[in-house]
Amino acid sequence: MKTSLLVAFAVVFMACENKAMKKPSNLISEDQMAAILYDMILINSAKGINKQLLEKNIKNPEKYIYKIYNIDSLQFVESNAYYTYKSDSYKAIYEKIEKKLEAQKKVYEALAAEEKRVKDSLKKNRRPKLDTLNLKRQKQIEAKLKRSLRKVDTLQKLPQK
Repeated sequence: MKTSLLVAFAVVFMACENKAMKKPSNLISEDQMAAILYDMILINSAKGINKQLLEKNIKNPEKYIYKIYNIDSLQFVESNAYYTYKSDSYKAIYEKIEKKLEAQKKVYEALAAEEKRVKDSLKKNRRPKLDTLNLKRQKQIEAKLKRSLRKVDTLQKLPQK
């Protein structure tokens, strides 16, 4: 019984042997793969924000990316599978993508901050400037009006004769 169990375990273990992934003949370089995946990430993000606008400008985003990088879908799938198998290479690719995304994020945050600064300065300039002379005159007029609006006692005692 022990022997048959040991033989069955050995057969299962050998069947699950980790065979090496063959390098595709038309492998995409790591740098180009990082650029392709970066563009795919951006397009997928754009789909989430405004899908209709994206589809209006680019009919089929994946084909568009393949055309830009002069590759076909099979070449991409094979290269992606190869790099997925080679986890160290895939990690390096995604670290490149992450650095590029962080750099773009900083650029866009700086642009947004500059745009906000410009809007704030425009709002500040639109406020009417105080005319100190006019303000002083206005206060004098208000003071005169207050004095004239005081109640006048019409039933004052008249001196007796």
